[in-house]
Formats: sequence, structure tokens, C-alpha cells
Amino acid sequence: MKLTSAQLAQLIAQARRDAPNETWGIIGGKNQRALQIYPMKNVHAKTETRYVADPQELLQVLREIEDEKQWDILAIYHSHPATQPYPSPTDIVEAHYPDAVYIIISLQNREQALVRGFRIVDERVSEITLEVEDESSRTNERDSARRANRPRAGRAVATLSNRRPQRGNARGARRRISKKV
Repeated sequence: MKLTSAQLAQLIAQARRDAPNETWGIIGGKNQRALQIYPMKNVHAKTETRYVADPQELLQVLREIEDEKQWDILAIYHSHPATQPYPSPTDIVEAHYPDAVYIIISLQNREQALVRGFRIVDERVSEITLEVEDESSRTNERDSARRANRPRAGRAVATLSNRRPQRGNARGARRRISKKV
């Protein structure tokens, strides 16, 4: 899954703003590329350790992502204000979107947020690579594709959801996120 550095900064800022409560949201996009972040209201009674959606807000966001924009739900993110960025037993049991990436932002050290991504399918957890691109590299790819009269980078012919995310540092534009940010 690919995020821009500004999108990653937005997730971390939201987690810091809402601490000591858990924050959460949904990321919509196409071809494993995040296009919009939807910060959501946490209406759980125990917001320090749990999150839950406002049903009306969730329905509205899902309709916008899937019906209006015809995007995918790429990720569901939430924060762990005082613990490591690893899915809790509750996170695992309540992972109802097997195609989505579950992003956890840890503020155990508030000055250095840790961000990690996971797939949770049938209560099995596997870490995935989150790629962070500079916004300038996205713009350069788009401009180069137009000049070459070919599809933009990121518009894959095959669906990426069934493939393992690429690793590496392509032209310095991406970096793996599973470290302190």
C-alpha cells in the first residue's frame, strides 16, 4: 500500500490530537494507492482503549468510497496511545475487512510515533510493507506518463490486492514504514 508523506503526517497528527484516546479512520483509494483519508469519530464508551464507528458516519463514508468514487477501502487505521503498534486481541477479533490493510499508529513514545501495517485474515496477522512516497515523485510520475502518452504510474493492469507489496527503494521516492517516524 502506498501513502504520501503528507498522508502519513496527517495520520500521525490525528493520533496525537486525539490522544490519550484512540483515534481511527478509513483510507480510500485505487490500485493500492491512498487517495483520500477519512478521519472518523470514535463513539466507543472506552475511547482510551477501543474505537467504534458512528453508524451514520460510517455508512456515509462507505457510500462515498465505494459507490460515488468507485474506490476500494484500502486501509483502516487506528492509534494505540500507550502500547506498541501491533494488533491487540480485540483488533484481531474485530477485523472484518480481510482485503483492507490495518494500520496502527503507536504513540507509546509521543515524540516518535511508530506506524505499522498488517493484514488480518481469519484471525491470522501478517505484517505488510507500507510505502511512503514524496508528493513530488507522484507529480513527476504523472507528468512523465503524460509526456510519454502512456497510463500513469500506479494504474496497474492486474489488481494489486492479491499480490505482495513491492519492497525496496525505487529511485529514492519510497521508504518502508515500520519504524519510528
